Amino acid sequence: MLNYNQLKILKLIILAEIIYLSYFTVFNFKKSKKSVYIWLTIFFLILGSILYAYQEYKYYSSYSCINFAENGLCQVLAEIKFDLGDLEGDQVLLKLHSINGKKIKYGKVIVASKQLKTFNDGDLVSLEMDLSKPASALNPGGFSHLEYLKKKGVYLQGWKPHKIILIKENESLMNPIIKFKKTLLDNINQLFSEDKAAFIKAILLGEREYLSYEQQSLLRNAGASHLLAISGLHMGILILSFSFVLFKICANKKTALCLLSFLTFLYIILVGAAVSIIRAALLALLFLWSDQFEREGDFLNIISLTLIINLILDPLTLFTVSLQLSYLLVLALFYLTPLFNKFFPVYFAVSFSAQIASLPITGYYFNEYSFIALITNLWAIPLITVLLPFILILILLSLLSLNFILPAALLAELGLEILFKGLKLMVSIQGDTLVIAQPELFMVILYYLLLFSLPYIYQKRYIYLKAKNFKIWQWIVPGLLILIISSFFLSPVSKNLEIDYLAVGQGDGIFIQFPNGENMLIDTGPPGSEGRNVEYSIISYLNYLGIKTIDYLMISHFDADHAGGIPHLLQRKEIKTILIPPYKEPTALHIQLAAGSKKESQINFLTAGMVFEISGCQVKVLNPELNKLSEDRNENSLVFLLKHQNSNFLFTGDLSAAGEEMIVKNYNLPKIDILKAGHHGSKTSSSKFLLEEIKPKLAVISVGRNNFGHPSKEVINRFDNLNIKYLRTDQRGMIKVISDGQKIYLDTFR
Repeated sequence: MLNYNQLKILKLIILAEIIYLSYFTVFNFKKSKKSVYIWLTIFFLILGSILYAYQEYKYYSSYSCINFAENGLCQVLAEIKFDLGDLEGDQVLLKLHSINGKKIKYGKVIVASKQLKTFNDGDLVSLEMDLSKPASALNPGGFSHLEYLKKKGVYLQGWKPHKIILIKENESLMNPIIKFKKTLLDNINQLFSEDKAAFIKAILLGEREYLSYEQQSLLRNAGASHLLAISGLHMGILILSFSFVLFKICANKKTALCLLSFLTFLYIILVGAAVSIIRAALLALLFLWSDQFEREGDFLNIISLTLIINLILDPLTLFTVSLQLSYLLVLALFYLTPLFNKFFPVYFAVSFSAQIASLPITGYYFNEYSFIALITNLWAIPLITVLLPFILILILLSLLSLNFILPAALLAELGLEILFKGLKLMVSIQGDTLVIAQPELFMVILYYLLLFSLPYIYQKRYIYLKAKNFKIWQWIVPGLLILIISSFFLSPVSKNLEIDYLAVGQGDGIFIQFPNGENMLIDTGPPGSEGRNVEYSIISYLNYLGIKTIDYLMISHFDADHAGGIPHLLQRKEIKTILIPPYKEPTALHIQLAAGSKKESQINFLTAGMVFEISGCQVKVLNPELNKLSEDRNENSLVFLLKHQNSNFLFTGDLSAAGEEMIVKNYNLPKIDILKAGHHGSKTSSSKFLLEEIKPKLAVISVGRNNFGHPSKEVINRFDNLNIKYLRTDQRGMIKVISDGQKIYLDTFR
């Protein structure tokens, strides 16, 4: 998202581009191919910059709905819009007319409401609700819901809609399409088992609401995530299948092409008009239509035209992974497959081209790479090529009779079962995916420049003197590519101590990197639905850093907001040593820890008085005392002092004021540089007695949205009265502390 100053810079760039275009047109333009290409390049740069600036202008305009974020209860007049890619979910889009009587031109609102789902697309309604900005990323490598929705023109989220009144019914042209799609969805639910139906609805109709997290993980780990997105593969299969049929049954080719174009256009609308779908559909149709215009279909011209159309429709898609990956893969398949086919069979060459082209962009955005994808695609794509049109035909025939096609549906279900069994086999063969620390953007760009230069330097040459020069580059370019790929899997080791207080919602999650490269994770935060919270906060950050193995996992105590992510973490990361406090009664999480930890993981109990070193840093355990265990798990929290030369850090778990007082009396605590505020800023912790004794320079409060009033006003007042600065993870995102042993450096993600 651009701020005001960045918008000013963008305006200056556009002005400079216009001035240069004018200068070039007047003084340098010649009627040659080179001049035309330069002129067109500058023109499209200007057009793209203007369109992008306009998108940003709409967001910051006085007519934007963003001005009403966090303003409390609002009176809204809006038109209901359904997302054709999400008909089964509860979410509805609202195209705003006014908020609190003020006219709104820009930005939509997304709201989850079953009641609003009962209306038709285009209906005008009046309602009251709270409006807020979508959540932005709080940790590096995290998902920003705000940026994701903004690129779709959605600026706000709506909450608790009520007093909904229909103002005007609207006979939208979309309603028959919506009704038709709902019928197809109902038929799929009746024909197939729940998990197979969820997959079919995702790959054929773009509906991913009921696709389980387990299915998504399976496809991701097997390197087959592209099967979920309705992409060029799907469109290519469907257009090829139906063009074959239409060319057979239609009297002439032009009639068949017209019918095919209409059906393709209808399908694009039906599934939500994603970038990859538009690209693939236009690419295929333009090639098919080229004969009718007595023109040879030129790949570069057609792919460029589809890109221009996509960017004119929505300039912000240029910054989305779907567009970047979609076009890079198509270019790779076109240019690299013939080269690799000289060394490998064609199927393997296609798969290898796709994988080597997707590696850096996948690493940049997702920080994981499934190397088994090279094998998965060899059998999964042919299988899905058969299943996809077969299932689509079944679903269309189901509109005539459900009972008639039930036997064929069982055959399709068997085919999908084979697909999933095969994916599970691929995951078991592969084991863990490769973790890629987010590469620098410069390295990604350099990688693609080198990659797409390969066909040029390896092409057959007939002039010996020139060929001799190219022989050198035939060694240099692959060598550089191998070095860059190797760098993706290397994580630099810092000589400093780095402590990252992660934003994990209402819970704790702290990652420590010691000077020699060893690391420690303190707590996992709450799990979230199917482990999503720990996946999107802690796992995503560890992957961002390229961390595959956790050397030390310390659990301060076994409340869900500190240890709830254990089961998911054990599945996703290798853990060498687990450090936990003793307990009176085991919890379900204790049992899951014992069952889920691998044989090579050592579980050690820490108690007060223990002292050990990790790469020159001293860890001194202050709580709990073995003979004074409490029924209250908070009182048994692992509390420890971390010393790095002259820097001191205190970690207090959820220990109460009484426990803090005991620690102060039992140990001669030094002055603390950074205090992890106890119990998320609860008034029962961070007592005045402790704060006056240790005099921390900074307190970090790990907190999220909660109903407990954390952090309490009493604690904030204590910090203010004692001149202790504090930072909150819910406000500042991840808080990074770097110690060189003498000085401490601070940074926040927000």
